[in-house]
Amino acid sequence: VHAYHAYTSEPLKRLIRFHAALGGSVILLSATLTRKQRTDFIAAFQGVTQAGPKSVEYPLLTQVNTGEILVEQSVPTRSSVARKVTVHQHRDEEAVCDEIRAAVEAGQCVCWIRNTVFDAREAWRMLQDADWLDSDRLHLFHSRYALADRLRIEQDMLERFGKASTPEQRSGRVLIATQVVEQSLDLDFDRMIADLAPIDLLIQRAGRLHRHQRGDRGTPVLDVYAPEPTDEPQADWYKAWFPKAHYVYPRHTGALAHDQIVGGTGRLANAR
Repeated sequence: VHAYHAYTSEPLKRLIRFHAALGGSVILLSATLTRKQRTDFIAAFQGVTQAGPKSVEYPLLTQVNTGEILVEQSVPTRSSVARKVTVHQHRDEEAVCDEIRAAVEAGQCVCWIRNTVFDAREAWRMLQDADWLDSDRLHLFHSRYALADRLRIEQDMLERFGKASTPEQRSGRVLIATQVVEQSLDLDFDRMIADLAPIDLLIQRAGRLHRHQRGDRGTPVLDVYAPEPTDEPQADWYKAWFPKAHYVYPRHTGALAHDQIVGGTGRLANAR
């Protein structure tokens, strides 16, 4: 369960309810499920709204039947995937480009996930003009390619940035992408830059950062491109910064939770 907005969670809840009515069992796996969504899915399975889960441990195993919650058990994170991720915020594209350039010159591979195809194309065009980046080491991947081209590019990205990719394949490469790389694809980057998005999606994006063991790469850093954090965001706080992405993520108050991820080091346990 990687995404659970209204257009995906409502059909899923109906499917769970229908399946439970037939006497079936359901297993839901997610790295980012919120407590509310967990409560909603349990209620769908049980057919009635009862007391929801109480534990806030993470990772967590929750087992229920149609009448009650049977188990809420914390599951220790494997040491091979647990890590601390340092989060840096950037408030202008020039600073983002400086980070990308430093990574390229250090022989690292970088991914910048943008929230719209328009923004991804603009970033790609901007980096095409950079004299420090060879055009054949700059890649663009989004959802608007023809299916045949999208599948070809996806396979190419898996070969260049996947688990089996070599240092020679990865060195000094930059991928500008949209949400097509934040879920399901087994990609691994040395540096990750993300436009500000809901916290569950930022965790998914962080899951593509130092995903596999490749020796000592230092502390993983998630660079977030975002407006100035504020405790009282105005109605256009997000829209003024991301006029196109505003239509993708229209509800920024509470949903983006910028104060949870910006300005320090956060624990992203088992972000894979």
